[in-house]
Amino acid sequence: MIKRHLRVLAGLLVLILVALNLGACQKPLQGRPTALPTTLPTASITPTPSQTPTQLPTVTMTPTATATATSTLVPTATNTATPTPIPTRLATLFPLTAGGQQTVDYGYHYLTRRDNREDGSLRNLSAMVSFQLMDRGIHSETVRILGKDVTVYYLRVRHVFDQTNLEVKLVLTGLYGQNVAIAGMPADGSSYISLRTQKSDQPFEPWKLHQDWSLPLDQRAPLFETIRLPDFETTLRNLPDQVIVLADHPIILDPDGWTQIYIDMDRVSASAARFSPFFSFNEFDQMTGQSTQANVWMDYLINNTDIPNNQYTRMYFAADFLVIITP
Repeated sequence: MIKRHLRVLAGLLVLILVALNLGACQKPLQGRPTALPTTLPTASITPTPSQTPTQLPTVTMTPTATATATSTLVPTATNTATPTPIPTRLATLFPLTAGGQQTVDYGYHYLTRRDNREDGSLRNLSAMVSFQLMDRGIHSETVRILGKDVTVYYLRVRHVFDQTNLEVKLVLTGLYGQNVAIAGMPADGSSYISLRTQKSDQPFEPWKLHQDWSLPLDQRAPLFETIRLPDFETTLRNLPDQVIVLADHPIILDPDGWTQIYIDMDRVSASAARFSPFFSFNEFDQMTGQSTQANVWMDYLINNTDIPNNQYTRMYFAADFLVIITP
């Protein structure tokens, strides 16, 4: 019996050892755990994130819009220069005298007002000055006057200062705003100018013309033509080659009246345009006195002083009213 049990135990031990050997011979499952991470990197390296930056170059196409904008701005800039291409057409002289005595040419001038103080200093000075038209158009420029943009309208003319023939900007009027076109200007009072036209066989008496202008408005109105700038432009084009233009305007003004002049310049664009060449202002738009231009004209008209070289290209005059004389 004992031998029989020993055989059974020995057999069981043999079976247990065989089972253990079989379990040790199986390989571990390492491939599946590693297979899961390999699929995860492929998911994280999807090309979609890298493709989103590639769409950024499409944004760089926006400069093409700015390029087209700059090209359209070029013609508008050139359009602002349209008043300049007015063909030169110099006026020519013809026989004319003032009061039947003094010859009137492009160097003629007449003092229509001169008042002195008791000490002999000058209080007021006005003059009528003759000019040679350089063309048959009205020119304009935008000037900053008392903090406002004013489109100043002027004629290109010349005057013979003794022996020196210089170009002068003869200011007619002005309108508030930048580069206001004559064709589109409003029917404002500042769009009108006063004019006297006559033939050379009529007496030319500048003192009488100045007296007429000094009359009260209701008496003066029938003696002068009031014309809008667009209509005056047509008048200019129809003038003959032989023509003399004269303008009357104050140059030196009594300081007691400067306050009223300042108020007029601040409220009326025509006054701002015509008086600004004859007054100086500081950076606070305060009137500081009469300008270099006013003193240059005063010295020339009273003392026949030569125009300084540094003023050759800076000469301005203005017109309270114009006189146009033709043969």
